[in-house]
Amino acid sequence: MHGVVLEGGGAKGAYHIGAYKAILENEFDIGAIVGTSVGAINGAMIAQGDFDKAYELWENVNYTDIIKANEEEINRLKELRLNKEDLSILLKKLREIIQDGGFDITPLKNLLDQYIDEDKIRKSNMDYGLVTVNISDLKPLKLFKEDIPTGELKNYILASCYLPVFKKERINGKLFLDGGYYNNLPFDMLVERGYSDMIIIRTNALGIARKVPDDKYNILTISPSENIGNSFTYEKDIAVSNMKLGYFDAIKEIKGLKGNKYYFKPLGEEYYFDILKNTRKPTINSIANALNVTDEPNKRLFFEVIIPKISKLLELKGNYDYEDFVLNLLEVLLAYYRVEKYKIYDFEECLEIIRKEPNLIIPTQTSRFEKILEKANITNVFRKEDILLNVAYDLIKGMEV
Repeated sequence: MHGVVLEGGGAKGAYHIGAYKAILENEFDIGAIVGTSVGAINGAMIAQGDFDKAYELWENVNYTDIIKANEEEINRLKELRLNKEDLSILLKKLREIIQDGGFDITPLKNLLDQYIDEDKIRKSNMDYGLVTVNISDLKPLKLFKEDIPTGELKNYILASCYLPVFKKERINGKLFLDGGYYNNLPFDMLVERGYSDMIIIRTNALGIARKVPDDKYNILTISPSENIGNSFTYEKDIAVSNMKLGYFDAIKEIKGLKGNKYYFKPLGEEYYFDILKNTRKPTINSIANALNVTDEPNKRLFFEVIIPKISKLLELKGNYDYEDFVLNLLEVLLAYYRVEKYKIYDFEECLEIIRKEPNLIIPTQTSRFEKILEKANITNVFRKEDILLNVAYDLIKGMEV
């Protein structure tokens, strides 16, 4: 039996729902679900058996579902969008909002009234837990449903989500703070319940996320394969996109799919090594020219010099193999031709797609200045994309399977 952990992350919570859809489809036996902040909300709907309602919520989410605000205030919240959630910038903007009194979260309370059913959660066979911080008593709280007084469950879910940008309100005379300020990834709650098999759904949001000792437990971690925005972007188009990403990222982990930005059925390193060793000499010559390799091209040079140079351009790190190498190179072309991402591909199917696309017309000649940079071992970032496209096109399109 598995336990599920939902990391906090505000608007990023749509990703949880897409990932959990894949978990349901693959019929995992789920005995417990715990979460922080938005993870507490999503976890509650899952625990009460209303996954479809959770999906419906995120399909239609908007700023006005969370806060009571006029257009100007919503625009101020949108300004919190950052390419990277720089903590110092974020805190400065948050302080400006707090000084003005914070946001009225009456809509969020109404949303909990509409979607959360305490009776269903308490009767559910699934354990349910959340994290919050009681700042009146300076005490972090890790609570399962039986630890929460009857009739107070929605209040504690709200307490788990209580950001500093919200207007200060007391729950039973106490002030609370979003649980992400103490434990945004509460896998330890499942450990304390005796779970060794866990599914952890990340959002990579700001907050304190303790390192998971995955060497001690059987853990399936589902993490965003691309940027899913920030915690303050409550817009349905982004939410729907993140649900789709969560679903396919989960399928990738569950099924052992390969790929970085796309999803491929695994064929094994030997399959791709056999393809690479059959690369024809004209293809090797063309790639060597694009990479400014002046030695006489041959199979040994191809594997010992050319492939490592391409791998560096691809920024492959760690223990990558020939399967990783070919698929990352293939993704360069799939992205260039804007091939649909959300599909599970066969490698041969991708070759056919590429071969039907128009030929690339990208200059490959290297300038004298670029040759100087190359000899000085300085990467020419301005031509990296063009070089990768040329190399990917020559190598992938010429492959024989």
